[in-house]
Amino acid sequence: MSISKINNLAKVSLIGAPAVGKTTMLKLLSQTKIDKIYLPTQGFDLKTVSCNNMDLKVWDFGGQRAYLNYLEEYLLGSDLVFIVTDSTPKNVLKSKQLVDMAKKIVEEDCPIIAIANKQDLCKDDGRMDQKRVQDVLHTKTYGLTAINSSERDKLMRIIEKELNHAIVRKEMKTIEI
Repeated sequence: MSISKINNLAKVSLIGAPAVGKTTMLKLLSQTKIDKIYLPTQGFDLKTVSCNNMDLKVWDFGGQRAYLNYLEEYLLGSDLVFIVTDSTPKNVLKSKQLVDMAKKIVEEDCPIIAIANKQDLCKDDGRMDQKRVQDVLHTKTYGLTAINSSERDKLMRIIEKELNHAIVRKEMKTIEI
């Protein structure tokens, strides 16, 4: 884990298929205006976000298949990885592969958390709720509607909680040695 105690800096990585809401999450966190027009991320986007006494370097990685070849380099040094899904059954199944890939890349004490995004559409078009997504992915999952600015505080609490748990796990591991 690379959370720096000296400058309280953490790397948060957002990965997922195209058009699942990674860039919208980044804009939500950075309080940037959310566009209604979809523009795919080319390569990656990076923003620094303050979260209490910590600066988060939030990396939004393009979801196109070509970028999967660079996943190891993208995730290197991550303190928290979000696998973002749009909650459709097809996308959730694809996201399972990303969870498995991320587990092979990041350090053991780096949390890999799923975001079941677009929860506002669950009732209308067959998307899966947070619990069903979690059951399929076998990883901790939070529901979110990233396009809704009122969800920012919820997302910030999730990040803070998961990073704090990761720090505690890392410290406990150090004590055991």
